[in-house]
Amino acid sequence: MSGGMTNLSFLVESGSRRAVVRVNTPHSKVLGIDREREETLLRLLQSTGYVPKLLYVTGEVLVTEFVDGRVWDAGTVDNDHRLNRQLVPLLEKIQAFPKPATASRFSYLNHCRHYLAQLAVRPAAADAIEEHAAAIDAGSWQPVICHHDLIPENIIDTDRGPVILDWEYAAWGHPAMDLIRLGVVESHHSAEDRLKLRDLQRGMDALWMALTDQLAGVV
Repeated sequence: MSGGMTNLSFLVESGSRRAVVRVNTPHSKVLGIDREREETLLRLLQSTGYVPKLLYVTGEVLVTEFVDGRVWDAGTVDNDHRLNRQLVPLLEKIQAFPKPATASRFSYLNHCRHYLAQLAVRPAAADAIEEHAAAIDAGSWQPVICHHDLIPENIIDTDRGPVILDWEYAAWGHPAMDLIRLGVVESHHSAEDRLKLRDLQRGMDALWMALTDQLAGVV
């Protein structure tokens, strides 16, 4: 299957049943991916229908149902009706799940420093990215289930409504981060906070891209 940038995915069929077998990248830890956390959150959300049905999982492989439907694109995201009628209420329901006492609030600063520590060359924007991450970590926000990679390609329109794929970067993160990535403005977050979150999200994307390029031997 095409589309993934870090893992290998295969569509398998048995009679009328179809499933997706994802073979995890050997660089999961390098990329800051916590496979146990991903599994925990997927199991927590199974009853909602908002995530693929989990069929089998190990540290190396994830098997889920094949989600048949139409992949969102930039035009779908630009459709305010679709966002407000479908996706925003879905995210609100996901974010309503209470955080278990054993789960930790995601540290954006630690995540960025994990990336920076592995880069052969420190990016010119590194100090600014760390500053943005530290500012977000210092906020008084309550952590919620956050996908952290909510791009249109990870949203599928199905008969049961939107289904969100690829939860490997999910964590108990900032409640506005997913909507910021989609370009949605939330009025109950200040303009200053939205700007910090946008800059942090772009900074994390830049670090991720630099690290994946390094792993691929591009740089």
